[in-house]
Amino acid sequence: MVIDAIGYLASLGALLMWLPQGWRVVRHRREPQTLAGISVLAYGTGFAFNALLLVYGVGTHAVPVALAACVNIVMSSLIVVVVLRARRHV
Repeated sequence: MVIDAIGYLASLGALLMWLPQGWRVVRHRREPQTLAGISVLAYGTGFAFNALLLVYGVGTHAVPVALAACVNIVMSSLIVVVVLRARRHV
């Protein structure tokens, strides 16, 4: 019971960890120079590893792991898409 609560708390932490960067990217989506320091490769790699983590979480019925992976996939995808769009319009 306690270990599940820790897992859900970690999932919440995964969401909160991504929010500042996600918000900054969305806020500056029309300013490619501001987004120049964001590594698409790093966020793309994070996406890939979190996809694997999602498969693991679902396969082992580890709901907190799967939830955290889902949050990370959504946020890393958002960041990559917004940054790539901003760079394309330069």
